[in-house]
Amino acid sequence: MSISAVSSSTTASTTSSTSSSSSSFSSEDFLTLLVEQLQNQNPLEPTSTEKVMDQMMSYASYGQQADTNTTLESIATKLDAIASSLDITV
Repeated sequence: MSISAVSSSTTASTTSSTSSSSSSFSSEDFLTLLVEQLQNQNPLEPTSTEKVMDQMMSYASYGQQADTNTTLESIATKLDAIASSLDITV
């Protein structure tokens, strides 16, 4: 009985940590994962150049999307400030 209780609490804590960490995934996290993957690859089956380039392009795309998100958040904040100063409900 106590084993299932431990198992349930472990599952719940794993789920909560996974959901909270996915929302704060940074470019440093991406690069760390990429370096770890390259360091721990199977020497008999190294990662192909195409796969590494695909991952680097994904990293570049992620960076651009993060910058765009920051810019959009800034615009939204400014629009909210303008709307509140004009007493307009958005």
